[in-house]
Amino acid sequence: MELTATKPIIDIWFDYICPFSVMTRKVIDDVTARTPADVRWHPYELHENGVPPTGKTDYPEHVWENSVLPMAERLGIRFGPVPAIALPRTALAMHGHRYAREHGLQEAWDTRVFDAHFHHGRDISDPAELTATAAGLGLDPEEFRARILSPQAALDHHDSQQHTRRALRVHTVPTIAIGPWRTEGVPQAGRLLDVIAALSTRRPTRA
Repeated sequence: MELTATKPIIDIWFDYICPFSVMTRKVIDDVTARTPADVRWHPYELHENGVPPTGKTDYPEHVWENSVLPMAERLGIRFGPVPAIALPRTALAMHGHRYAREHGLQEAWDTRVFDAHFHHGRDISDPAELTATAAGLGLDPEEFRARILSPQAALDHHDSQQHTRRALRVHTVPTIAIGPWRTEGVPQAGRLLDVIAALSTRRPTRA
């Protein structure tokens, strides 16, 4: 029998208000362009109650200029000035991600929501804004709005958040896992490729 390597699974937890989540998308794209992998994006609301523990409702002082912009430039990603709006709740946008995923449009959805927040200064906690985004992707706007505002969507989101925190022990974004290996923050593509190569040689399956 031949030994065949299983395709690795890359799990990423992200939040729409996290610029480092945007950068991680670029890194993952670079990785998957060089090696096949199943990529699974998991929405995770970093501040579930809407306000960080510091009580501040915007990005920490100097982080944008000293950390976000230099790292983004190294990765070839363009960011403008720090978003002028207060940090929005992202629960409804994450409900939208789950709805879009049912229609195979989660990647397009994520791109539009990230762009709306970081490049256009739109309120991604506004149901009207999100519904317009969904309609732009060809999704049924009435069904979409009803879904993201439904009690069931809120319950599913809460349960997912609790499971992620308590069972999976994810406490920050981005968090990336490949099998038993895990890291936090923006990873280096080379490091991910090394991990995938190492795990692939350990986990052959018989065809």
